[in-house]
Amino acid sequence: MKNEEELQPTTVTVDYAEAFQSIQGCAVILNSENNTYTFYNEDKCRTRVSPNSTFKVISALIGIHNQVVTSEDSKMGYDGMNYPVDAWNADLRLEDAFRSSCIWYFRKVIEEVGQETIQEELNKLDYGNCDISEWSGSGVNSFPELNGFWIESSLLISPIEQVEVLHKIMERETIYTESEIEILKSIMLLEASDSKKIYGKTGTGTDGTAWFIGFVEKENTNIYFAIYLDDNSSNEISGTKAQEIAFNILEE
Repeated sequence: MKNEEELQPTTVTVDYAEAFQSIQGCAVILNSENNTYTFYNEDKCRTRVSPNSTFKVISALIGIHNQVVTSEDSKMGYDGMNYPVDAWNADLRLEDAFRSSCIWYFRKVIEEVGQETIQEELNKLDYGNCDISEWSGSGVNSFPELNGFWIESSLLISPIEQVEVLHKIMERETIYTESEIEILKSIMLLEASDSKKIYGKTGTGTDGTAWFIGFVEKENTNIYFAIYLDDNSSNEISGTKAQEIAFNILEE
């Protein structure tokens, strides 16, 4: 049994301004081996904001756990609408929907799971403010199928909470089984080499906000991270940009 001192996390503050390339934002990294949190702009890391498409990590896992989707190949049927992303205009598998960040696919998953179960599982995960009261969303997108409580709406989470939720899931401290987590990991996998694997999910909001969350698996250690950008003065803000910044930081 670890003593109380060993269980206390260590916090380190760093300056990642060069990696952020003058873009306003924050970063939090958790090394699970030594229980160390590394912060860039810690106050921002503790501020709750909309998760946007990073919530697809959770909606995929909840969908898998409740057998709405059962594998990477689980399909949802396209409704014939002309959506703004070409990749969304077809029947989609779970893996394809996750990689193209298809909102309507995960809207269907969430609807099939149901509001009561979603609420219960978010409460167990301690996912940010756990507020799904604006179930249908705020109407930020013109298509009803492209709105939801996780998109610029009632559900909010901070970068440090994103990291802590991922840590709980991947360290097997939740209700989710090994096989369920393995399906999630397979759709989150971005890069793999002999020495490490990188998993993640981007998210892009409105008015200059974006996310990249995930973890690096190497040897017997997981390193969890969340990058959040919040800069409406830049036209470069996107989940892809947040991912680029994360990769630069992780290589340091």
